[in-house]
Amino acid sequence: MRLLEEYSVGQTLGEGAFGVVSVCKKRATGEEFAVKMVDKVETPVEQIKKEADMLASMDHPNIVKFHGVFYERCFVCIVMDKLSGGDLVEGLQRHIKDHEKPVNCFDTVHVAHQMGASLQYLHNRNVVHRDVKGDNYLMDRKDMTDPNCKIVLTDFGTACNATPEDRLRDGVGTKIFWPPEFFDRSYGHKVDVWAMGVIMYGLVSGRFPFRDENDIRMKEVKSPKGVHATCQDFIKKMLDKSERTRLNSNQVMAHPWLVDNMKKEAGSAKQAAGNKEDDHEKHTGEDLREDNVNDGIKERRQELKSRLLKENEVLQGGEATARPKTEVNILNSKNFTLADKQVPGGKVVYEWWEAGKVKTAGLLDMEATAVKVDHDAAHDLDLPTFTRMLQDHSVDVKTFGVGKAKTIEAFANETVGGAARLMLDATKHKTLVRVVDVVLLKLRPKGSNDMLLIEVEEKFPDGRKRETNRLPGTKKEPYENMTQTAERILKEMLNISPDMVELAVNDVTRHEEEQESPSYPGVRTVYRKEILEGSVFSSDKDKMSAVGLPTHSDWTSLDHLGNTKFMKWMTTKAAEAKKVKLKANKADAISTLVRPPIGMNEETLTGFLKQNGNDTSKWGVDGTKTLKEFSTELIKGESTLTQGKDGKLLRVVDVVVLIVQNKVSGETLVQAQQIDPDGKTHNLNRLPGAKHRPDENQFLSARRVLRRQMEIDENLVKLEQQVYVVEEDRSSSSYPGLKTIYRKRLIKGFLVKK
Repeated sequence: MRLLEEYSVGQTLGEGAFGVVSVCKKRATGEEFAVKMVDKVETPVEQIKKEADMLASMDHPNIVKFHGVFYERCFVCIVMDKLSGGDLVEGLQRHIKDHEKPVNCFDTVHVAHQMGASLQYLHNRNVVHRDVKGDNYLMDRKDMTDPNCKIVLTDFGTACNATPEDRLRDGVGTKIFWPPEFFDRSYGHKVDVWAMGVIMYGLVSGRFPFRDENDIRMKEVKSPKGVHATCQDFIKKMLDKSERTRLNSNQVMAHPWLVDNMKKEAGSAKQAAGNKEDDHEKHTGEDLREDNVNDGIKERRQELKSRLLKENEVLQGGEATARPKTEVNILNSKNFTLADKQVPGGKVVYEWWEAGKVKTAGLLDMEATAVKVDHDAAHDLDLPTFTRMLQDHSVDVKTFGVGKAKTIEAFANETVGGAARLMLDATKHKTLVRVVDVVLLKLRPKGSNDMLLIEVEEKFPDGRKRETNRLPGTKKEPYENMTQTAERILKEMLNISPDMVELAVNDVTRHEEEQESPSYPGVRTVYRKEILEGSVFSSDKDKMSAVGLPTHSDWTSLDHLGNTKFMKWMTTKAAEAKKVKLKANKADAISTLVRPPIGMNEETLTGFLKQNGNDTSKWGVDGTKTLKEFSTELIKGESTLTQGKDGKLLRVVDVVVLIVQNKVSGETLVQAQQIDPDGKTHNLNRLPGAKHRPDENQFLSARRVLRRQMEIDENLVKLEQQVYVVEEDRSSSSYPGLKTIYRKRLIKGFLVKK
């Protein structure tokens, strides 16, 4: 049974380190649940199964209830109860916003009791959660101070079985909630109690008790002003730096703060001993959420979620690819409006501008200072970034350049040059694949629904022969659209004039085939194939005879490399008997390949900067960017960090700017306005563009702008092979110790007739 056969999936509720949580509705009853879609890229399937099995075995009012598990191609989907109040962090932030102070300590008693009960239940079953935090406690209502508010513990991705005597060593969970012994990689059940203490401190103060490992090990815990003495004792004993004397979960539940107040005997004390507002500090609770998932991962999960929904449509009889909605607009409209892919709920207005208006706005002024380069010379190899990406995905880079294997430099050059690209196989854990785009032609005589043109054999110039039994095809160049590649196949490989073939560009089959190659150790190659239908006809009998028509005779063709192709017209049944792949399985038509993550998390970035002599103490002070902000920028692809020829670190802001023009009218396509979700309008008056990734060819970046930003069928735009580059060096006080290079790659594209 598949998830979408039993449930419909709706809006995203939240994201964590291991997956995205969405609302889902049971088709049979209409009941609403939550589904945690655990990403196979980040977590091995065996580990996800362990989480599902553990959650299924739980039965406690303060542990989220499990309702089923579904194993999809890219996700393992765990269905559980849906709670509508958000998490404890959201509850605290709402309270502070409404009341301008943290939660009265007496209003936390029922919450603390339920947290303690959940941990006691787990520990008595010899289970350690290891990621206890406010984000992972969900509420059944918005007001956390309501005595009837129910909370449940969720996210068992890091949970494991352990007796009270066992010592655990894995560095999992969220560091700001780690006790001292966690940093020593020798810990037990009481890590969960410490984390509960951190949550309790946050509820009554609006802030974390510690900032980093040094604070956790050394800083004395000082209770916020006005917190009842018994509550102070409760928190301090959970945050005891000595694991031996720290409370265990049974002692937490037996502490007077819970026992006495759960008997509802503190009504009068509540009025007299509420938290007093700190005269010196204001806390909003905004810093109480540690973001364990970066923007690149979030984007990938949303993309895979949409593909899961599309895959279900295909299995129900829908089409794998939809005709781009913008095609009519771009050809026939002076302006059109699309969803803003960067701002949820926003829109972007596109307009065709006449040459005079473009000149007045100065949109093409940068061409005057741009350097014209050939497409093969327009990319820059960032070998350290490329190598680090392979290492992050457990590829042994030392095996490159040995035996039949290509060197790491050759592999990197092939990737940025566009001959191949690195992608993630989202059906597996952290698995990089080398992707080669291929176009194949499924050619039939006009009027025939059964006969196909098959290449059965190939003869090389030195006389060697090999059996092929395949559709005619070739690799797609990065600057080509599918139609251009198809026309090159016809002219260079088959010696067929393109005007003899009517291509059905809206009838394309896509599938992926995986192979191993000794040239790329540890990285499998996936051939991403587009099969394009076409019918062959000419009124010139000699041209038809040259390709074996109308008699369906065998024929040969000498390609541009001097290879002889032996061609045969076959029935579909005969081609399938020769094991020629003619179509994809329905589900396989939806790709599971996604772009790999780039950038560095804050910890890795800090180490990298120090290793290269950058003084990290200057970040986050006197108006400079924090390391967390810089890390987020790198992960989003807004800039890259690399080494210059002199070995010094460089921050590079690299943008591909797309100049789409109509040759007939002389007009240029411009992003004219941005409309905010609230309807407010801003003038943009700029050319479309996107940040260029260091692992991506610039033409692939340009096609991404066409496909994702502008929703334009790539076959409607022909890109020029020349690239114009504008570059500027300058330093910024926001990035201490780094010089920044601002680079724009100008790529022209022209509309073509359908």
